[in-house]
Amino acid sequence: MSKRGLVTDDNIHKVVHGRTKILDLSECDVTDAGLQRLAVCRNLRKIDLNSAKDNRTTITSAGVQAFASCCPLLNIVYLRRCVNLTDTAVIALAQSCRNLVELNIGGCQQITDASLIAIGQNCRMLRSLNISKTRITDNGIISIAMGVCKQTLSELHMNHCIHLSDEAVEAIVNFCPRIAILLFHGCPCITERSRQALEDLRDPQSPMKQVTWTIY
Repeated sequence: MSKRGLVTDDNIHKVVHGRTKILDLSECDVTDAGLQRLAVCRNLRKIDLNSAKDNRTTITSAGVQAFASCCPLLNIVYLRRCVNLTDTAVIALAQSCRNLVELNIGGCQQITDASLIAIGQNCRMLRSLNISKTRITDNGIISIAMGVCKQTLSELHMNHCIHLSDEAVEAIVNFCPRIAILLFHGCPCITERSRQALEDLRDPQSPMKQVTWTIY
């Protein structure tokens, strides 16, 4: 049903239960009301609320807070282009779901450094983070690079974050030894300094596999 986009607020209670571990709602039209029905999903490990096409406007921080508090075993959460989310949602996830391994909040344009500070303080297992097209700054990235996930983080998408500078790239390169995918294209304040920081990584032992950036 979920892949066909047939799950709604009205019938989601017929689909989920206490043993549900994976829930893909990326094609479905659900709102905060539907997400509140996930309280029974104590064993949920993955939820996909990525917007498949356009921005998703029917989900707010209240909906995310509702399932975050009831699903402490979540380790994969996709919320791409849920544009009405604020830091309140991410802070709730970071504090309640400390086993997070993957988090996608790309395109959530209201997200700021407050979210990254919470992630840096709580999510020590985090491997993949997408914060592209958000309002984060160097301070937020430094909170991640110096936080509890610095030894596990291997993939970071921070493209089109217009407030980032070379300090953000240097922090990740210097303090996250397992970083393998680093995307920061579309960041107009990043300069040649970042290229030099990456050049210094030219080591056969470096795990770096993919880097993208824009030359201005």
